Amino acid sequence: DACFVKENYSPSMNKPQDGSAYRTFGRMNVTLQKLLVAVFAAAISISETSAEEPLAAVAASANGARPGAAIELAAPTQEENPCLKPEILASPSRPTWTGGAATTQCDVIESDFGGMLQPMGGGVRQSMLLSSVRYGLTSRMDVRWGLPGNIAQTGGTPGSLKGITDQSLSALYRFHDQGFRFPALAFSYGIEFPTGNPAKGFGSGYFDHQLALVASRDLGRAHADFNAVGTIAGGRHGQDGSTQLGLGFSVAVSPKLTLLLDNFGGSQPGTKDRFGAVLGGATWNVHSWMVVDAAFTQAYTAGAPRRQFTVGVTYSMRPGLGVTLSRSKLLRLFGI
Repeated sequence: DACFVKENYSPSMNKPQDGSAYRTFGRMNVTLQKLLVAVFAAAISISETSAEEPLAAVAASANGARPGAAIELAAPTQEENPCLKPEILASPSRPTWTGGAATTQCDVIESDFGGMLQPMGGGVRQSMLLSSVRYGLTSRMDVRWGLPGNIAQTGGTPGSLKGITDQSLSALYRFHDQGFRFPALAFSYGIEFPTGNPAKGFGSGYFDHQLALVASRDLGRAHADFNAVGTIAGGRHGQDGSTQLGLGFSVAVSPKLTLLLDNFGGSQPGTKDRFGAVLGGATWNVHSWMVVDAAFTQAYTAGAPRRQFTVGVTYSMRPGLGVTLSRSKLLRLFGI
């Protein structure tokens, strides 16, 4: 699978081609990650000193032109149950690698579909059709099913390869809302099922587990997300771990258009090689419940694929299933 796709990550598709280039780019990746973390911390500090007016009212989320934490920086007030709000607002998880703390609305199904093109080098091109479905269980928690996508490689020898990607199940829980001093904080856990064919390089052939800590902060018309992701990947000789970091920014330049910038990378399971890439893209709000996106990703470390083009759409609807946990006494005990 594509190394750019967090949910369908496969280390076999990202082997370095040159050791010296890897070391140079690896140092660049570490330096850039430290710089971006410093910028993120400075932005939080600046926002604290200029919080006379609510920031979330004009904030844009890297998850799709929505307030990342949906929490204003004003004094707390008694609000209606967010699960009962009639308006449906899309909160896309694409096209960025770095996700936000915003969750899907209660009793809302959010589906996304996207196409991806990756030049692999040597005249080989890889294309994928990816999709996922999310459901809002509470105002703080959603669950996600990363469906197996179609994948194909053309231009190689002896011929083209076709198959499906791995699929995944995950849950995201926001345990802290954005405040004056701290960003919104969320925790995510996911498991990847080996439905792809490892003989074709379309999957690892093993179950993988992924833990992520998510921080989101509104900065006026801008928004920042930070992810620290740990992966426990299965392998022929046992399990191996890796850690990756991501820092994404978005700016709402109009009520419909949001520009995106995302940097991500880190170690990889099964190898000592590191990986880093930067993404630039945009989202367009067709309706409050529909968002289209496009992005270009460029790796700055050795390996393949080096670049990626992607387009997609996110669609939200309320089916009226009523399968929410908002009335659960046990969950209320834990503040969910």
